Amino acid sequence: MNTTSETKCVCKHPECGKEFLVIVQEVQFYKDKKLPLPDFCPACRHKQRMALRSERKMYQRVCDKCSENMLSVYPEDAPYKVYCQKCFWENIE
Repeated sequence: MNTTSETKCVCKHPECGKEFLVIVQEVQFYKDKKLPLPDFCPACRHKQRMALRSERKMYQRVCDKCSENMLSVYPEDAPYKVYCQKCFWENIE
């Protein structure tokens, strides 16, 4: 394994096959942990991780601050205040 430069790999997903780079720091990480380089490109690895996550239901609801329509993981009758992304960031900055 070459640890002084980026390593080119080819995604082994049958529908992808894209070339991707594994940067020096990643190569060193895999070497230190005695792991093989990834077989799949970052996008395919992300899709695989998302497929393992539990299904989430999304609900149409209104922001409790600005009353804009939005999607939330909490239904309208949930006992929580739910803010849209803009209002949320205004409150924590």
